[in-house]
Amino acid sequence: MNINLVAFTDSKTIEELSLKFKDEIVIVASDFSEIDLKEFNSKKRKSKVKLYSAKLFTKKDNNAFQKFSKLADFIVIKGGSIEMNSWALTKKNCILLQPFSSDRNSVDLASANVCKQNNIIPCIDFSEFLNAHGFRQTQLMKNAMLGLKLFAKAETPLLFVSGAGKKSEMRSSADLISFSETLGLKREKAVKLSNEASKNIIGG
Repeated sequence: MNINLVAFTDSKTIEELSLKFKDEIVIVASDFSEIDLKEFNSKKRKSKVKLYSAKLFTKKDNNAFQKFSKLADFIVIKGGSIEMNSWALTKKNCILLQPFSSDRNSVDLASANVCKQNNIIPCIDFSEFLNAHGFRQTQLMKNAMLGLKLFAKAETPLLFVSGAGKKSEMRSSADLISFSETLGLKREKAVKLSNEASKNIIGG
C-alpha cells in the first residue's frame, strides 16, 4: 500500500500526480479552518485517489486538537522541536511530521517507544531535505540519521512522505523509500516499518 502525505490542498493536482506515481492513499495536511475542511471533504469524495484530510498543528492547542479530532480524518503535528514532539507524545493515533530538525535531533529511545505504543506515526518529510541547503541540510540529515536509528531500534512504524507544499515538490511514496538508505536505514527495514505504519493508518 503506497501512502503519501502532502501539505497543499489542490485536489486536482494531487489526484493527477498520485495516479501517475501510483500512490493509493494521500493524506492532505493543512491548517484547515472548519469551513475549509468541509469544502475539502466534499471535493475529496470525487477523487479517483483515496484522499484523507488532516488538520496540521504547528503549535500546541489542546482545545483545537479535540475539536478537529472529530472533524478531520487525521491529526498531524509538526515536530522537530522538543516542545512539539513532547506535546505529540501526550496524544494517541496521530501523525508526527518530521520529528527532527536541522537544529537538533528531538528523538530519544523513550519517545520512539511511546510513538509505537500510542500509534503515533512519525513521517519523514522529504520536502524539508529538498529545501534545505548547505550546512542546514547537512545538519538535518545528521539529526535524521540519529532519529531513524532510534525509531528502527524501537521497531516504531513510520512513513517516508513527500510533504510537498507545491506540485514541483511531489515525489512517489515508492521512490521515497529509497531515500531511507541515504539516511542510513536499510531499505528492507524501511519497507517493513512503512508497511506496518500503512496498516495502522488504514486500520485507524
